[in-house]
Amino acid sequence: MAARFVDAVSPQRGHLLRRTLDPANFATAAVTDVDVLVVGGGVSGLAACWKLKRAGVERVLLVELADRLGGDAVAGQAGALQFPWGAHYINVPPAEADCVHEVLCDLDVISGYDAAGRPLVSPDHLLRWPAERLWADGDWVEGLDPFADAGQAEMDDLQAFEDDMLRWTLHRGRDGRRAFAMPLAYSTADAHVRQLDGQTMAEYSKLQGWRSPRLAWLIDQACKDDYGSLAGDVSAWAGIHYFACRFYDRRVRDDYPSDTLTWPQGNQFLADGLARELSADERWLATAVVGLHSGDTSAEALCVHAPTGEPLRVRARSVVFAGKLHTAPHVVTDLPAAQRQAIAQLNYVPWLVAAVKLTAPLQDAGLAWDNVLMDSPSVGYVSARHQTSPPPEQGGEVLVYYLPMVEDPSAARQDLLTDDPQPWAIRVLADLARVHPQLPELVEGIDIRRWGHGMVRPAPGVIWGPQSELRRMPCGVTAFATCDAGGLPLFEESLFAGIAAAERCLDVLDAPYTTSLPGLPAHG
Repeated sequence: MAARFVDAVSPQRGHLLRRTLDPANFATAAVTDVDVLVVGGGVSGLAACWKLKRAGVERVLLVELADRLGGDAVAGQAGALQFPWGAHYINVPPAEADCVHEVLCDLDVISGYDAAGRPLVSPDHLLRWPAERLWADGDWVEGLDPFADAGQAEMDDLQAFEDDMLRWTLHRGRDGRRAFAMPLAYSTADAHVRQLDGQTMAEYSKLQGWRSPRLAWLIDQACKDDYGSLAGDVSAWAGIHYFACRFYDRRVRDDYPSDTLTWPQGNQFLADGLARELSADERWLATAVVGLHSGDTSAEALCVHAPTGEPLRVRARSVVFAGKLHTAPHVVTDLPAAQRQAIAQLNYVPWLVAAVKLTAPLQDAGLAWDNVLMDSPSVGYVSARHQTSPPPEQGGEVLVYYLPMVEDPSAARQDLLTDDPQPWAIRVLADLARVHPQLPELVEGIDIRRWGHGMVRPAPGVIWGPQSELRRMPCGVTAFATCDAGGLPLFEESLFAGIAAAERCLDVLDAPYTTSLPGLPAHG
């Protein structure tokens, strides 16, 4: 069995940012002048570019360390099949998510609205049946329902949990805002809601008297899915947000549809749409920003083209920093000490994603898009053929297996730095072969992508704690555009952060624009 690492950015290239910077090496470097420099080509950076270009800013430059745009929304290809390497779905956005609606309309995902104001979405963008299934107690169950044969006590806990989540879903604060909105900047500021950020989701569950092991698994699975973490490691505010922001409850779905949107290439579809107005000259790929001086009226960036080592300089009137926030202290030379300290307190969860390439599709009539193994450390796997229309008549299959390293992120990152992918491939295959005994005979190779700092962990205090505002503060003419600052590693938060940062830059440029963030104080 052939196994290989296919990282978006090699650890060696990523760690360029840690090197001691000698400005003298850039004294004779070529200089490029722009209105806005965007650092990072993930969803936040691309959303910033989308807003800037729509506002008519012509001199935009995006610098990205990887060889392609998309960040953790990038896709892979195996023969005729595309598959996601990272983020691979969103939900139909709630009403308050104006900027998400605007983007999805621009990308023709939402074609309009019905008389009740509900979005109209083409079936091409919707998750197809069968959507998901769960391996539990030696058999597959349709849907992610661990309560299929539960006793009355566990069913009572489930009902109490669902009632509580529905209560929070519909709750509005004294300011008229939803308790748990998405983007989170639209959420109520009421103290009794925000104080939920001071305890873990596991502690909250215990206080409610929920004792069901199946319910505990369901909550852990939700926290792993959105945050790569267990309920004991994320705040109750973050844990409840998973269920309360999207109108998951069957009792309100007709009034508030939250259908799943996904594509064969996952969220690369959305990233490509955001990037479509950027010309080739406006994208510097495989390039690291290794130093950024951000003054009150302008900024200068020192860059290195990673494959050649060529030094480059960029002068900008304003900057959107859309890289992972933990890299900012290594790059932004003017960052205040208090802001550095606030950023240093963030913890990132590494992920391993394995593309298991098969010579032929599994002969499994119940194969769904999302397949979850209840007793697995992973969050399951998705089938690359599922959303492909029409699926190839011949050829194989790709199962994309997602493993968050939940226990000890620092130790896990060290484990991922191994030069040998084989032990990881064996581990993935052993987990899948438990439920698919025929799988080893079909495997032609396993590609492995390591996300060393895959997701910021929304631990207690990260979202609404005393240092949360420090992480959002601009530095000179540099605005930070990353979901890391807010603490929720979600597409919607990344999009919001990028657009908000772009609007800050438009203010610096004194350029006219129509805000994409109505109903918020200036820039949320």
